[in-house]
Amino acid sequence: MTLADARVRKGADANDVDLLLAADAVSLFMNRLRHSAQFHFVVSGGSVAQRALPEIVKAGNTVGLDWGRLHIWFADERFAPRGHEDRNASLIMMALRQAPGFFASQLHIPAASDAGVSLDEAAASYQREVQRYVPNGADRMTPMFDLVLLGMGPDGHTASLFPGHEAVDLSDVLVAPVRNSPKPPAERVTLTYPAINSAAHVWVYATGEGKREALELARSGAAASESPVGAVAARDEVVLYADAAAIGE
Repeated sequence: MTLADARVRKGADANDVDLLLAADAVSLFMNRLRHSAQFHFVVSGGSVAQRALPEIVKAGNTVGLDWGRLHIWFADERFAPRGHEDRNASLIMMALRQAPGFFASQLHIPAASDAGVSLDEAAASYQREVQRYVPNGADRMTPMFDLVLLGMGPDGHTASLFPGHEAVDLSDVLVAPVRNSPKPPAERVTLTYPAINSAAHVWVYATGEGKREALELARSGAAASESPVGAVAARDEVVLYADAAAIGE
């Protein structure tokens, strides 16, 4: 399934979308954890980390979710020093501080630029970590995240996969270094399509009129080079979470 034939969950506004997504996420966590010891959840930065993730934590706390059984991964991260405002880790860690029983060892963060490694080494190290901890899917070769929650930009980028950028063409790695990003900072680490599209569930979060044109292109089946978010897929289901302003319906 791809974004072109995704199930749509629509809210009147961004607040409605946040609450809807949070309720669905916690329901998925609880159902999956009835049959599995752990849940591997990929989150993005931006509005996902700032708005959606805190609501997910609140909803999880309301039903007594066992946060000790979740592992949190990053769709992408900026190659900047630890604690830098550009790092997605800052917002994600802030939200997870409100999750009782969630420990630092469950949060898998790509290396920072002051960790004594190069950008290439940071990407390679994160790929090894994914391969070590995330169970393989049915093909017994590719790690399968339980849920990947992606945002998108007005240009159609998702994670750090940008239109016309070489990372969208990679098919032989799970994690890639990104240089010369059109959106600063220039250097990043990102999951690639082989990692994202092997997930059981991929959810795309889009709110605001500024996303409407890019979302229309993505849902039309445009090529990854034109619309990176339009090329995301999932083994089980792709769901679009959008407000009326973004979806235009």
